[in-house]
Amino acid sequence: MLSSRVPTYDVCYKESNKAFPNCAKKLENKSKRTLAYETKHKRDVEESTDPLEKELSYHGLVYMPKIRKRNPQSLTKNKRTFKRADTSTTNLTPSTSTTNSTVSTSNTTSAEDVIEFIALQLSKYRYIFPNPPPAKLNPNGWPDKDVYNPELDKMFWWRNDPVLNEFHEHWHFVMEKVEDDPRDRGGENFIYTHRQFVARYDADRLCVGMEKVVALPDYVTPISDAFYPHPYLVLDWMDEKVHYTARPANQTLHDIVEIADGEFTIHTVSGLEEERKSLIEWIDGGTNDKHPSPLKFVDSDATVLGHDLEINLHNDGHQLLAYIMHPYTVGYPPSVLVGARSGLRDPLFWRWHRHLDNIFLRWQNYLGPSDFHHDAPNVTIRTTDIILSFTDVLLKVYPDGQNDEWNEFGKITFGGSNFDVNFTNSPIVTNEFHTKMKYRKYVWREDKYDEENISYLFPRDWHYFLRVTNDVDVISIITFRIFIVPEVFADSQVHWIELDKFKKILQPFEKAVIVREADKSIMIRKPAQKTESQFDESQILPEFKKEMKNKLTTQAKSEKLFCHCGWPYHMILPRGTKGKGTKFKLLVFISDGTNDMVPLYDQCGSTELCGGEKWSDKIPDSRPLGYPFNRPFKDGSYEKTFKGLHNVAIRDITIIWKDDDFPEF
Repeated sequence: MLSSRVPTYDVCYKESNKAFPNCAKKLENKSKRTLAYETKHKRDVEESTDPLEKELSYHGLVYMPKIRKRNPQSLTKNKRTFKRADTSTTNLTPSTSTTNSTVSTSNTTSAEDVIEFIALQLSKYRYIFPNPPPAKLNPNGWPDKDVYNPELDKMFWWRNDPVLNEFHEHWHFVMEKVEDDPRDRGGENFIYTHRQFVARYDADRLCVGMEKVVALPDYVTPISDAFYPHPYLVLDWMDEKVHYTARPANQTLHDIVEIADGEFTIHTVSGLEEERKSLIEWIDGGTNDKHPSPLKFVDSDATVLGHDLEINLHNDGHQLLAYIMHPYTVGYPPSVLVGARSGLRDPLFWRWHRHLDNIFLRWQNYLGPSDFHHDAPNVTIRTTDIILSFTDVLLKVYPDGQNDEWNEFGKITFGGSNFDVNFTNSPIVTNEFHTKMKYRKYVWREDKYDEENISYLFPRDWHYFLRVTNDVDVISIITFRIFIVPEVFADSQVHWIELDKFKKILQPFEKAVIVREADKSIMIRKPAQKTESQFDESQILPEFKKEMKNKLTTQAKSEKLFCHCGWPYHMILPRGTKGKGTKFKLLVFISDGTNDMVPLYDQCGSTELCGGEKWSDKIPDSRPLGYPFNRPFKDGSYEKTFKGLHNVAIRDITIIWKDDDFPEF
């Protein structure tokens, strides 16, 4: 006769099979539900056979005996989904069939009860793979400093910037996938936005003395580093707020069982590898069951490939990474990698997305370099025509400049008889960008309202004065595209950071001085967030998420959140280094504005990263996103690629992290 004692919640997964009925009872109490459980199985198996074999077989799982070390064999060869045919049940006690465990049903019990019943039943099988021991945390929520010390994490301030994480969450709301009504070029946008994320991350890693992100090499190599989420960060999970789970060191991807929305799904490592191989075969010019139509190797393939990469390999990978600590999603909260709200905080996010971008880059390399000689408007810009000035310096020499947005000042100072003058050494011109670190009180309003003093980056405001000559006797509509890159990464097309893109109209043979404020950038949310109150406007509070879930369609959510979607202005530049600074290249590329359809007016959100303001809007640029860096360089050299082009100018700049303060606007 079975013991009547009720073991502890943790002991349930360590004791022998005989304890399972009582464990189930314990789990009932844990979930605060009253459910009937099967207390005895009648199985047509020999006594020496593990009694879980039939149960596992019913759920589509491969039988694996209890062992100390994790068996590398996949639970299934492919991802499989099993649905309950009838979820309107009352009697949740499984029958005692000699072949399968089934759920007897009637017509009054909710689907939620059935889901919970399945979850509790599956919880009995967690012992097949042992879970790693839970992270040992101190009262402050962090582990011992010899395990992980956030004060020594050189990129902690960057990955944990709240506004940056809020932008990532906004982007996924604004660009959410709807199969029957997709966003224009959504797959291409996914790739480009996340490429810009990783490029900026790598630039700042360089500035703090770290190497570039190393892509996840495969799906079997143990991940050596650990990750501990911020103790103030919580997750809405099973109707309560809980902490995200830490990721111990040296974890290896393994199959997971997930229960959601009335079905449970097995995500497998072998299935993820099959997705990757299928994509590579497709990119290399082949076809297969998952990709029966070959790619055309034209720029428009970016949308199709990016979409496939996102919804299959990307999404499945995030599921496996989010539960790398637990083989079953039942009863355990995930890591931050489960969703867009907090995924950036884990260094593994960046390794995963560099891995994905490398796959996309493989396809881009097949396209070959662009020949811009056949794609250039009849305009000329020179290296000395890129003039930069700090806003506070400009105000000292011409206080009224803001009244006409510095247009008159630019014409008088840098145009007319001065159009050919080299202003490199002028006291009102700079060859540098400046940044500083600031501090503010941050309230975790999306979590439990904890308060914390945080540090964050802030740039010194500047203006571009760009001189350009219209070489023809007709009106020319042109688009300026501005990028920077760390000098040491300049020959890597994926590391060029887009700073801005805007359109102008030139009169016949005009020698124009074009003025552009840094805080009008098409990359950022506008108006630029510069004050604490503006920073806090980005937070998506729980009550708003509830409203979105219950009242708004995907399209309506996208349009409602668009104006909050954009790269944070305070992080528009990499931080640079103190003293002599970090060397960068700044490139201005001018394309034909009659073809690229870039708008003449400013919008509230980032039309470069977040698409059009309305769900049905086209991306306001007919060129590939990231143009002219959407194709490989000639002979792997940016200099050879742009050499001799009259519509391109490249100059050296330095980004310096300043100790002393500078004015803000």
